Amino acid sequence: MLSIAKKLSISKKLTLIYSSILMAILLVFTLFTFVLIRSFMIKDSQSILSSNADSISNYIETNGTINKLDSLNLSQDINYIIYDDNKNIIFSNTEKVIPSFDRHQNKRFRGKDAFERKGGAMSTSRSLNVNGKNYYIYVTRNFEDIGDRAGDIAEILITIGILGMIVSLISGFFLSRKLLQPIKDITRTAKEITSKSLDKRIVLNGAKDELNDLADTFNLMIERLQIDFEKQKRFVSDASHELRTPLAVISGHVNLLNRWGKNDVEQLDKSLKTLKNETESMNRLIENLLYLAKGDNDVLSINKEELKLSSLLRDVVDETKLSYENVEISYHSDKDIVLKADYSKLKQVIRILIDNSIKFSKDPVKIIIAAFEKDDEIHISVIDNGIGIPKESLSKIFDRFYRVDESRTKATGGTGLGLSIAKQIVEGHDGRISARSNLGEGTEINIILPMLSE
Repeated sequence: MLSIAKKLSISKKLTLIYSSILMAILLVFTLFTFVLIRSFMIKDSQSILSSNADSISNYIETNGTINKLDSLNLSQDINYIIYDDNKNIIFSNTEKVIPSFDRHQNKRFRGKDAFERKGGAMSTSRSLNVNGKNYYIYVTRNFEDIGDRAGDIAEILITIGILGMIVSLISGFFLSRKLLQPIKDITRTAKEITSKSLDKRIVLNGAKDELNDLADTFNLMIERLQIDFEKQKRFVSDASHELRTPLAVISGHVNLLNRWGKNDVEQLDKSLKTLKNETESMNRLIENLLYLAKGDNDVLSINKEELKLSSLLRDVVDETKLSYENVEISYHSDKDIVLKADYSKLKQVIRILIDNSIKFSKDPVKIIIAAFEKDDEIHISVIDNGIGIPKESLSKIFDRFYRVDESRTKATGGTGLGLSIAKQIVEGHDGRISARSNLGEGTEINIILPMLSE
């Protein structure tokens, strides 16, 4: 049975379950109805017997005789016999044979309103003493008619039950197909989706049920896959483009040297310097790509420890002043802020932001680093007086290989990955990074990190 059940589709399983439950309900209802009707018919027959037996007893007690007893208005299907102490029949309205009795042993004549079914009949009895004379009244009613009617009712109920089962099977089949349609849509859409058709979505029916939630979740999953896939395609394309340029330069100089440049000392020196610079540029690019790949695969190592933010900023500022004499850089903090972070990686983020400020600023370069606490968070702002960023580019500057000005970035030796790395490190610290800028008015990069838990 289990092996057969495993081979059935969900719709067939639901149909069987639904139909089985409905069949069980119909069966119980049919049995209950039959028992209830039969019980009602028995009680009705008992009530008729009691009423007629009481009428006969009351007549004898009232009149003191059995004369004209046949004038009583009794039920037509009632038969009765009256015995005396000697078991002689002293009155009867029927010629049918009625079972004999023992008035001393039979409970029917002990004043109890008891009923007995025997020989296709239901009976009850009464005993009374009138004027010193005992009367034993035995009243019967045909029970076969009741059985026949109960049988007819049973046949009707069984027919209704069978029809109900058939209807339940058919309705269960169509109902299960209707309920499972979203799953079929999901299956069909999933089969149709390829790398070239990630824009396909399941059409939602608007119902607020679990299957609609499943379809909505599936659509969200495909949307995320589409975004990630497009990012990956763009990343691979941009990486290929970035590597193609230095490789083309290297190939050109190698061909030049191979043809005639190796005999020209000046050209040889120039080509070697170019080859060295392009190789270093490729190394930086590859290192940055590997760094970002580690973050994408959740293997980027971030070793958090308690540190004083002012000490970190002081180190970065001092190093910048030693490297760039024409850069005016300062920092200030509301108080001595302590946070939990990876010292070297957070320092790397600040350096990336400072390097960008220097690359895209005109002399004299002015950079201010501010650190403060606000709304239970730590804020670090790097503000410069550079050329600024167009508003339409602000939402893209953290994307990999994105450049606001391609020619200017190339001239400064950038790879377009610095801000992407900074964003990845900040998010690895459960933080956020954003930018504010206007063309010609400088740029402000804001980092928000969680405070140290007490």
